[in-house]
Amino acid sequence: MKRQPYRAGSFYEAGEDACRRSATGILDSATVPADLPEVLFGGLVPHAGWVFSGLTAAMTLKALAKRDRLKRVVIFGADHWGTAGKGAIYDKGAWLTPLGEVPIDEELADVLLVSCSLLRSDASAHSREHSIEVQLPLMQVACNDVQIVPIIISPSPDAIRIGQEVGEVLARDFPDASVLGSTDLTHYGPQYGFTPGSTGSAGLEWANRNDARVLELIEAMKASEVVAETAAHQSACGGGAIAATIAACSAMGATAGHTLKYTTSAEVMREVYSQQSDDSVGYAAVVFA
Repeated sequence: MKRQPYRAGSFYEAGEDACRRSATGILDSATVPADLPEVLFGGLVPHAGWVFSGLTAAMTLKALAKRDRLKRVVIFGADHWGTAGKGAIYDKGAWLTPLGEVPIDEELADVLLVSCSLLRSDASAHSREHSIEVQLPLMQVACNDVQIVPIIISPSPDAIRIGQEVGEVLARDFPDASVLGSTDLTHYGPQYGFTPGSTGSAGLEWANRNDARVLELIEAMKASEVVAETAAHQSACGGGAIAATIAACSAMGATAGHTLKYTTSAEVMREVYSQQSDDSVGYAAVVFA
């Protein structure tokens, strides 16, 4: 069973050479702090097109790779299509990217299905979900023998239980594994039909404050508050993925989240392309230690 790419050619390059050049360039440009914690258990990455969020995602991936935590990864993805149920795991085969195959860690997936009662095997639930897919070529370049267990998580309180059970399994049986959560933050502006803080600079400042509240919860690892916060204020498309990642990393021994970078699509448009936009999506790179 091999999952075909859904967003190659739109969110990132479809050709092997172009994709490898782009992924390598992004990772080379990504920096991690000199005082990076010695032990990392996982992190959060954004999942927009690489031109907007690739560099931010690469910071988390590069940090995990630097601590040798990118070889065996459980990835909690957002549920953009409503296919997760509570949690849908892709447990056999591989995912294809322009750079080749990323194998599923079937041993780990099997244990998770037995140990985590809310998870179900459902490959079809992943067919159009891009939040995990866009990370994979970057992960392949950062760690050439990476194996994954992709899980789509719905934004419900059950995400916390799923994350906790996954983290307990990893702590007990797979201590070399890590957990990655994929989410963008506030989708703000006329394009998204969400302008509670008006438009223009005032609206963008409102969106930044909206993101700051959920990032504060993430750094404090308050998994129990994330789903309600993101639902009430539309501050993340992957509230379930965030909550599950925090709960898993907490069960593995993490005590705090560390934000490596926060930016927005509006900031990228202004700084990289010299264009102004009333629309904005928030992106954050976070690691848990």
